[in-house]
Amino acid sequence: MSVSLNDSATLGFIDPLPQSLLPHPPSFAGHQTFALRSSWLKKGVDALLQDPTLFSSEDALVTLGVGKNMVSAIRHWLLATGMAAPISDRSPKLLPTALGIYLLADEGADPYLEDPATLWLLHWNLCGPGSQAYTWAYAFNVWREWEWTRAALSASILAAARATASKVSSADTIERDVNVFLLTYLAAGERSQNAEDGLDCPLRELGLIRAGFGNQEHYTFAVGPKPSLPPALFGWALLKFWDWKYPGTSTIAARDIAHAEGSPGVVFKLDEDSVLFYLDQLDELTRGQLRFEDTPLVRQVVRTTGQALTPEVLLQSHYAAQHVA
Repeated sequence: MSVSLNDSATLGFIDPLPQSLLPHPPSFAGHQTFALRSSWLKKGVDALLQDPTLFSSEDALVTLGVGKNMVSAIRHWLLATGMAAPISDRSPKLLPTALGIYLLADEGADPYLEDPATLWLLHWNLCGPGSQAYTWAYAFNVWREWEWTRAALSASILAAARATASKVSSADTIERDVNVFLLTYLAAGERSQNAEDGLDCPLRELGLIRAGFGNQEHYTFAVGPKPSLPPALFGWALLKFWDWKYPGTSTIAARDIAHAEGSPGVVFKLDEDSVLFYLDQLDELTRGQLRFEDTPLVRQVVRTTGQALTPEVLLQSHYAAQHVA
């Protein structure tokens, strides 16, 4: 099944991105304490193409070949990663989004998550503008501690949620959510031996969180170059951030791209030199539609052609190049 990334007809409906980076109301459940597993997204997309009512049906256990709690977890991760969405804001029926079909259908660009760009895309959808995962968005954007514990992160998330919402999950629920967050990203060698639920999580390959030296209960974000992050995927995320933060504008400051909440620099945990590395490639990548101006007076990216260049164009250019190669 082929679909344009701009096609929304008969596909899962996604609301416009909210102005606030953190989802409201805050939610810390749905995954049943299971981290995302490698096969779940394609399995869910394939099943929903056959039956949009799957997740409200008893047949889901047989169709997906997992237990009841894992059925709920698959549904959660499909929604959280933007691979599926409700048909309408009041419907229990789900359908794959255009992006979900483009990537994960049988003839999709990367149905088995073999391209690191897809993992970076999923990470962006979990943590960047439009995120439905409060802990993920908070940890990667608002939480700026260098070294931290799961208890400290949990307490900070609880305080932030209580400051903006009248009804908030319990501290225990948030602690479980933070545990799943860590299972999502910690490499196998940096987790305790009983942390089996995260062993198959594909996002751990990104190397974004490390256990502190000599202490398994202390963690750090891996800030710096990301060799597996392709320039086109960085450009895709930049346009996503740009359209969310400064819609309709023709320039964006390099400092915002590197340091603002919801930006590629912050969500991908890039240092400033790494951001500049990607900005220097924009002109060639976009054939002049994005241009980085780096002078003693200004450091900014200029959008030279209005809305002609969309994030979807850059995404398709990356996967097209991979298929040619």
